Amino acid sequence: MRRLKFAVLGAVALVIATAAPAGAITYGQPDAGEHPYVGFMIFFDPGEPGWFSCSGTLLDASTFLTAAHCTYGIGTRGQVSPGTSGGTDVWVTFQEQEVLKGWPARADYPTEEALYAARSSWLNQNSAYTRGTAYPHPDYDNFADFPVNHDVGVVELKHATRMSRYGRLAALGTAEQLVATAAPNDALVETVGYGIQAIQPRPMDIESRFKSTSRIVELNGNQSAGGNLHTLNNPSDVGGRGGSCFGDSGGPVFVNNTNRVVAVVSYGPSATCHGADYSWRVDTAAAQLFVNRFLG
Repeated sequence: MRRLKFAVLGAVALVIATAAPAGAITYGQPDAGEHPYVGFMIFFDPGEPGWFSCSGTLLDASTFLTAAHCTYGIGTRGQVSPGTSGGTDVWVTFQEQEVLKGWPARADYPTEEALYAARSSWLNQNSAYTRGTAYPHPDYDNFADFPVNHDVGVVELKHATRMSRYGRLAALGTAEQLVATAAPNDALVETVGYGIQAIQPRPMDIESRFKSTSRIVELNGNQSAGGNLHTLNNPSDVGGRGGSCFGDSGGPVFVNNTNRVVAVVSYGPSATCHGADYSWRVDTAAAQLFVNRFLG
């Protein structure tokens, strides 16, 4: 998949009625209404061509925080958008369960044009979804500068979605503070998203919002030093109960038991979503300079 050449936590390709077995919160549990401001996004990339899904966080009534690779190169009315920013073939919902119930299946349409027409019509007529405009970080270049990826993006919603509470950006340097003040193995974060729940021993894909906790491993490793938060994706009593997988891209990594977003899910090295997760930090000045220009 072009969006993430080497990594496996990228957007899920939507081939038929459900997401392809490729990812979501692993070893987690249903969100049960705890994070109503975490949403599901679906978009069309004419360069593939294909439909993909990600997760994200509503920061105010119209600003949806996600990953840059979920906002890069999105189409406009089924065609290639000028440049890699500003595409409008993206829709967001905050429905918690069965977000793709009734989704038009690929097998029912003979051409990409017919499939685009059917799926975009389905989304436009679905009152649970609102359309948006996608903006990746201007320094994002499809992981060309790995590991300094600038993998943060925003979708500006066409119609405001008002809630009593929103997610919010964590204070600058929150990750360092968590690691410095926690006992060993106690620097826990919480990931929320709509991706696949398991790949082994058998795929498990429920198109609903899930959550899980995981432990911060490091902030200054070979891959994390550039701005990535390295967390554990192996369930244990001390290391947290899970992690992220395909389809969770762009979803929030919260300071545990809060609405403060310290990072957005970016990538992972394992095709089975085990071992390590990497999320792009948004508790940095560079990330917040970009995001804050869309807020309030």
